[in-house]
Amino acid sequence: MPKILFHFGELSLKGKNRSTFERRMAQNIKRVLKPVLKPAGFHREHGRMTADIESVSDEMLDYLALIPGIRNFSVVHECELTLEAMQEAAKQAVLKDFGPNVAGKPFRVTSKRSNKGFPIPSPEMNFEIGGFLKNQLNLAVNLDHAEIDVRVEVGADAAYIYTKKIVGIGGLPVGTSGRGVVLFSGGIDSPVAAYTMMKRGMEVVLVHLYNSTINRDFAKIKDLARQLSRYQGRVKLYMIDLEEFQRHAIAEVPAEYRMIIYKRQMIRSAALIARQEKAQALVTGDSLGQVASQTLANIHAIYDASDLPLLPPLIGADKEEIIALGRRIGTYDISIEEYCDICSFLIAKHPETHARRSKVAELETRLPLEGLDCTTRIVLFDAGRELT
Repeated sequence: MPKILFHFGELSLKGKNRSTFERRMAQNIKRVLKPVLKPAGFHREHGRMTADIESVSDEMLDYLALIPGIRNFSVVHECELTLEAMQEAAKQAVLKDFGPNVAGKPFRVTSKRSNKGFPIPSPEMNFEIGGFLKNQLNLAVNLDHAEIDVRVEVGADAAYIYTKKIVGIGGLPVGTSGRGVVLFSGGIDSPVAAYTMMKRGMEVVLVHLYNSTINRDFAKIKDLARQLSRYQGRVKLYMIDLEEFQRHAIAEVPAEYRMIIYKRQMIRSAALIARQEKAQALVTGDSLGQVASQTLANIHAIYDASDLPLLPPLIGADKEEIIALGRRIGTYDISIEEYCDICSFLIAKHPETHARRSKVAELETRLPLEGLDCTTRIVLFDAGRELT
């Protein structure tokens, strides 16, 4: 029966709160493994977790590598706490992962004895298991440039042996760092910003602002939300029609200031949702200097539209870094699909890049900032499935 061994990074630094983080991490992993998890097959142990599963697939392993909070994990061979059992399990692990033609390949054994009650110290285990593998499989010892790295972990009730480690995304389990509302445009940046905050443990709520006269097909927005729900579990997507406000802005605001004024209204709308959702912050996909509205002066002029903290997790990232993460989490190909972005209608030929807050305040006196007809729709997703 396959078994997966999970390791975590930052959770080890949480002191007395560690068990809270570990419980949430266990919930998140069990949600992903639910279709293949054996009954009573999930176990928490100090510094690690294990899962007994029915089967292993490359798709499942790729998925697990993107669950926030997991530093690395491995498909392992479990055995009794005896040296003989460990030696045989190590042999089977090498043959399974590298095939029978391993003679002459450089290898090493790395043991970790978290169970200090086990009588054989780690250096001696390395020597005994390594000697056994050398003789049985004709391997060549090379501690500095090993092609085969056999790892042995001695737990409380069993030992775990593996030769391959899958690197995870790290971070904190989703749901351990509060809740935030993401301004969700459907472009490349905002889904990556949402995922980045998930990685820091935030549960995200998505808010998409649109103009009902030009946006009628929301398949792309739903597909992005559906993809993000694979990593968070349940995701709520709000879709708010700002057509009426946009009409007023086009009529009353000079072209060079329209984007700034409109983004301030988007923030106000998202802040209303944040209060409904008891969220503590707003999240944007802004990257400093990427477009005219993201100069430092304009960010300053836009962000004070709400008294909630505004978090721009991509602020120091360049476009190539953002695209790379978008590809990894599966949002990039969806993001580049054709979609009529509401903001594109407000881009001036020469947009303002050094907005003055006094000018912004004066322009907003011409606009109805409250009491507008803003139709709101809510769609729920859970682990890749649309619920409503």
